[in-house]
Amino acid sequence: MGNSYNRKFSYPHWDASQHDDLYLNCFENSAEQWRNEVYDIYFAAPFLHRDVTYGDTMGVYASPGQYKNLLKIQEKYNIPISLTLNEMTRPIELIRPDVIKDFVSFVKKYYDDGVRSCTISHTHLMKTGALQSAFPDMDWKNTVNHRVCTTQEFIDYVVLGYTTLQLDRNYNRNFNELKRTKKEADRLGVKTCLLIRENCMPDCPFKTEHDIWQGEKVFRNLGKSYWDVAGDLSCNTWQSVGNDIGVTNPRTGTQMMVHSKDDWDEFANLVNVFKISGRLNTPDPNETTKFGYHFEMWKDQKLQDKHPHPSSNVFMAESFKDIYENNLAPFLMWFSFNVMNKDYPAITDIDEIKEKLVNHFWNDDEAKALCKTLKHCKNQCYTCHKCDDLFNTGKVDSILDISNKIS
Repeated sequence: MGNSYNRKFSYPHWDASQHDDLYLNCFENSAEQWRNEVYDIYFAAPFLHRDVTYGDTMGVYASPGQYKNLLKIQEKYNIPISLTLNEMTRPIELIRPDVIKDFVSFVKKYYDDGVRSCTISHTHLMKTGALQSAFPDMDWKNTVNHRVCTTQEFIDYVVLGYTTLQLDRNYNRNFNELKRTKKEADRLGVKTCLLIRENCMPDCPFKTEHDIWQGEKVFRNLGKSYWDVAGDLSCNTWQSVGNDIGVTNPRTGTQMMVHSKDDWDEFANLVNVFKISGRLNTPDPNETTKFGYHFEMWKDQKLQDKHPHPSSNVFMAESFKDIYENNLAPFLMWFSFNVMNKDYPAITDIDEIKEKLVNHFWNDDEAKALCKTLKHCKNQCYTCHKCDDLFNTGKVDSILDISNKIS
């Protein structure tokens, strides 16, 4: 069996935060075991060349002060930091020799600081080979927004020069394809990376426009996000399905539906790096103290109770090792939040957590069976409806229509 948790998680830097020292302080306050589980920390920075701009699809970037603190983490804890340029509106000017030369100089500033990992969305730029030639020791990542869904596509991106392949979210629901892809990854000497939790619906028809619009200046000028402006036409209409019982219908996202230790090991043997999203997070510096895992379990999780229950238990674990070694199922719930707040009325005693988790929604036999099904379902919901049956929504062929079905 492979490594199940040490150096396994790619964590986001809070690029959207206005507080330079918050991330560093939380990192250093965290448990040593949690730090041992971090594979790398990814952050974004913009490339500017006269009228050419290329950077982050979310339109947020680490400040100079935050970048200095990331270098401190890299030096003190030997945890790599990873430059991210994943913008999906990729300027054609970036294949011009003069712009490539300036882009190489841009990357070199980070390379000289010891950065050896970089996400590049610009496939034409990768095909020139200029980056690989200039920085032979760089680990080149594609972006999950490339939507690499098959083993053939995986191989194509390896040929482009990528060395860590961030797979599409759909691999979370296509375990057999994941096995085929990992076999080729081992043959080709590259790594697989999979996003653990994703709130985007499978194959969302709004995704391309969302990715393009998210970094637009219009949102920044308005002080609003995509969800403020366009969310009511898309994911705002279905994200709440199931939340009235403290859990979410799996059809509203493509998160990895790992229930217990055995399920986790199956994925961990095929995935080199598990990615956690969250660069848009802006934790409160007066409340947030350190990294870890926690989630809230409502005491009444009966499906027929359609009203939010005010009474709940909050569980906290300092590291994924605590969750894994004690088999604190359901694992999938622990990836909802990855920070801890001070003075939080949380349960941290392992035996007490185990006792209370027995009654969790996802520990019901029918729910556990659904987790097994979802590993192989390929998101063909119109032929299945098992999620609909468990969440009492009625049979819905498309999640786009679910708000109409349950209103």
